[in-house]
Amino acid sequence: SAGALDLTALSASGGSGGSGGGTPKAGGGWPRDRIDASGLAAFDADLTLAAQSVDLGQFKLGATEIRATNTQSRAVFDIQRMAAYGGQIAGDFVMNNRSGLSVGGRLRATGVDMKALLTAAAGISRFKATGEARVEFLGVGNSLDAIMRSLSGNGGFSTGRGVIDGIDLDRLMRGDMTTGGTTVFDAMTASFTIAGGVLRNDDLSMALPFAKATGQGQIDLGGQSIDYTVTPISLTARDGRGLQVPVRVRGPWADPKISIDLEKAVKQNFEAEIDAKEQEVKQKVEDKITDKLGVDRNADQSVEDAVKDKVEDKLKDELKKGLGKLFE
Repeated sequence: SAGALDLTALSASGGSGGSGGGTPKAGGGWPRDRIDASGLAAFDADLTLAAQSVDLGQFKLGATEIRATNTQSRAVFDIQRMAAYGGQIAGDFVMNNRSGLSVGGRLRATGVDMKALLTAAAGISRFKATGEARVEFLGVGNSLDAIMRSLSGNGGFSTGRGVIDGIDLDRLMRGDMTTGGTTVFDAMTASFTIAGGVLRNDDLSMALPFAKATGQGQIDLGGQSIDYTVTPISLTARDGRGLQVPVRVRGPWADPKISIDLEKAVKQNFEAEIDAKEQEVKQKVEDKITDKLGVDRNADQSVEDAVKDKVEDKLKDELKKGLGKLFE
């Protein structure tokens, strides 16, 4: 039982052979220092920790109650209560060093300040909202870099009203194709899977005051990069024909580039018009060909078949004439 517990020394990244762990490097990338988990073999234990607050360096927790059991180099942390970033976190975390190091867990967060959590975890500060999240994960390796690149699992999250910095989707839907500004949304939900250290999402749904938005893409947790497209959709724009403007977020996750995917926007919004124009041009070309060649064709006959029939008829006529001359 403790008051304010300072465990920053345990999470600090030392040199090679040190305890490992630590936050992402300033220049990008996770620490590759070897994590020494051999101490788990030194004892078996069943203990409960209660503290008013816990400072882990990278993460700062409020009132915390954890039961930890360690048996033959496998430690299980049952999080019974953990106040963090304005909300509560519960679940379990496992650290297994019986045949190489692996870590895994099942965590649930409620009422958490997403901006504070994402800033502490990955330096992502563009997203501001309060919400709920769940994640189940497993990673293996002897360094934080190896673990992050091996992660697998799944999860999801939902939020209420929030803000995204870097793009004003409302202004974008009104025809201003510049980036910058902020987007206010009413709610957001998404689920995801993780494989090989890459998080993939295909069902993001965002409720906006003026429209809705969908999203899909991936976040490379091991490589600390993002390639994600958010598409706001207005069903009333263009006289009821609707309007979709894909916005691509790509690059290092701490400072990604935001741009309008114009090629995709044109295809999504004007596909019917483009197809109609292609058919119109094709028809004009075919009419020109048949006119020049003097080919008559049926309504259900292609130009190729009509030309083929005309050539065959001409060859037949020439063949008949040639055969006729043999008997003159």
